[in-house]
Amino acid sequence: MNQRKRMWSLLLAGLVLLSACQKSDPAPKEDTAPEKQEEETDQKAFDPASYTNAMMLEDYDFFWTTLEENCATLGLMETKRPLKIEQLKEEYRERVAAVPDGQAETFLRIMDDLNGKIRTFAHIQAVSPIVYRRYLDGDVWESDTQEELFASPLVQGFYSWAESLPSVKKELEQVQETETVEDNSDYASNVLLSREGDTAIIQLKTLVFFGEEANQAVIKNLKDFCLENLDAQDFIIDITGNSGGNSQIWAEGLEPLWAGKTFTHREVAAYKLGDVNVQMWDGWPENDPDVELKSVSDLTTMDYPKLDMESLKGCDGVAIKTVVDDYTDVENPDGKEFEGRIWILIDGGVASSSELLVHFAKGNEPCTLVGTQSGGSSGGMTPPYNMDAAMPNCGMLVRYDPFYFINEDGVCLDLEGTHPDIEIESGETAMQRCLKEIKKLQK
Repeated sequence: MNQRKRMWSLLLAGLVLLSACQKSDPAPKEDTAPEKQEEETDQKAFDPASYTNAMMLEDYDFFWTTLEENCATLGLMETKRPLKIEQLKEEYRERVAAVPDGQAETFLRIMDDLNGKIRTFAHIQAVSPIVYRRYLDGDVWESDTQEELFASPLVQGFYSWAESLPSVKKELEQVQETETVEDNSDYASNVLLSREGDTAIIQLKTLVFFGEEANQAVIKNLKDFCLENLDAQDFIIDITGNSGGNSQIWAEGLEPLWAGKTFTHREVAAYKLGDVNVQMWDGWPENDPDVELKSVSDLTTMDYPKLDMESLKGCDGVAIKTVVDDYTDVENPDGKEFEGRIWILIDGGVASSSELLVHFAKGNEPCTLVGTQSGGSSGGMTPPYNMDAAMPNCGMLVRYDPFYFINEDGVCLDLEGTHPDIEIESGETAMQRCLKEIKKLQK
């Protein structure tokens, strides 16, 4: 399969939550890990009245044991966030323990509060009804296993109930209203297109738009602008502050710039072979002929000077892969290809699926990264890029990134993102520096 298609499967790979901007018992195994549903489409109604406190505690413990057994970067959260994991676990377990039987909405709110503490480090979260709805309305999935899990009766039943709550209904309406491409929405301020002489500029402040219709409208606007400006000598793509969303927007929207070119980048990632990962990967890494497998002990500080071996304890292996995104079969309507320079502006706010654009471009002609170190928190070793598991009693989804991606110097990508090719100086913006560099080259 053409490797370019891989990008199109990343649609919601880096979705950033907008609604959240003790030793627990072992996680249940085969009976609660995500399983493929065989032609099972009937929704199982969630009954909040029968949701007991004992069930809530079992679901809460499942949240943490799933992370401990499967999320390779969980231990690094304390480095990135002002919190202690064990204290956080105990604090919120006590809150759950105090919830009376039948108060499912209170449990939902507690998990939402917990999301606010974690703040999507490694995309860790109890999946909100809004995020769940984004996937269903987008109707494009990272893997078959993910689609099957989201469509399972237990999961559907819980989120159908959650969406019936007045507070969730109101939030969903607000999201649908602001994330459209109507003139009175936030679209006009989030996608800015301009041309100054021989320089075309796209300022893309978010990749989050609600529903497939809105996504396709943004893609069309970007694609049309690119096609109209293929004669530009320089093309600036400003994604500073863009924390992610739908990767399809840049993969397809900017496709006229990629046409006729091949982009490659190297991914190095440690991983755990927990039950959820194994189930969701459905045969990876053995079924991936392009991946090179190593043991964690094969990594050395000689190759990766800043490598923290202590933080890799518990990982079961390391995967290395050269990702090839081949656009040589893409032809623009008039057959013309962009022959100028592509400048991508980045900063610490760039993360998730926006970070994927940074990886895509880094080290490839004709792209140059300008700005400051990105925020990181993403990678594309194998789908699904977000792992999900259903809580055994209510069906609420637990989400996390499975991989510990390693930068060229050995630092985990979740702690330190990608460094630009041109670092800006104090007092200047990425745009100012980029225009300065362009002016030098035009002399």
